[in-house]
Amino acid sequence: MKSVLKCALLAASCLLAFFLSTTNSVAQETSDVIKINTDLVVLDALVIDKKTGRAVGGFKPEDFELYEDGVKQEISYFSRDELPLSILLLLDTSGSVRPIIEQIGEGALQALQQLKPQDEVAVMAFATFPQLVQSFTRDRRLTTEKIKEASRIDVGRGTFLNDALYKAAFEMARAANPSSRRVIIVITDNIARTGSKEEVNRTVRELSESGTVVNGLIVRAGIGKVMNVMTLGLIKAVNGYSEQTGGEIINADKKEVEEKLAETIRNLRSRYSLGFRPANTKDETFRRLKLQLLPATLKQRGGKLIIRTKPGYYFRRKN
Repeated sequence: MKSVLKCALLAASCLLAFFLSTTNSVAQETSDVIKINTDLVVLDALVIDKKTGRAVGGFKPEDFELYEDGVKQEISYFSRDELPLSILLLLDTSGSVRPIIEQIGEGALQALQQLKPQDEVAVMAFATFPQLVQSFTRDRRLTTEKIKEASRIDVGRGTFLNDALYKAAFEMARAANPSSRRVIIVITDNIARTGSKEEVNRTVRELSESGTVVNGLIVRAGIGKVMNVMTLGLIKAVNGYSEQTGGEIINADKKEVEEKLAETIRNLRSRYSLGFRPANTKDETFRRLKLQLLPATLKQRGGKLIIRTKPGYYFRRKN
């Protein structure tokens, strides 16, 4: 029994060393943000109650202040839940998460009912390498079947998140509606390899070019829970991508995955789109953005609200 325990601890230690040596946080450099192909710069933003973590609605354009490099901007475009959604479900099918993906397939249809008829969904599985299981479709039952199918596909035993997001970013460009809000929902235990700084930067740039927000639905069971304890919760593979694209992270117990998937989709419906036209349209230098609620609005709402949105962008002149 002691020898078995020693072997198990040795294996876990080796696995931990692998992740700590290969997992890099998403770089906070200016090369990691969005390029816009028009003079209208659009932000996708979510207002959250800091205490409950729930999305908060009921805001108007005049409730927000928007700054570019410290200079206040006029919000010339404002909407909520008007544009269709293009969602890619990126499913971690490595050994530690596969049983959960199988479970999602059984009840995903109910969660997908949160979508509007014009919204579309694609399905991609990943482990050692990614594989597209279903291109964008509006057929909810087909999507559900493809989620089940994804849990049976052999894509290796590793968990290479950066490679999967890189391929997913290219797939987002194939969305049927060019004006849709584009979202990747990564369902994983968050114990994954990202890659080198250069690899991560390249992936975030591709996500940015397609205007994609990355959300994480984090579910841990078995080895995922063990690894999380051993690393003191320091391996958070999806979080950096989410922060750089203005997405959110939602944690779920394995018994509440369907419920939390539905919550994630509901929150997508709660996001605001805000646009402005920058005065400087002559260069492509990085511009840092700051979006905040007016002090009076915060006071009226209790003062415990935060905004999730992208941190900045590169301006690209219209061709």
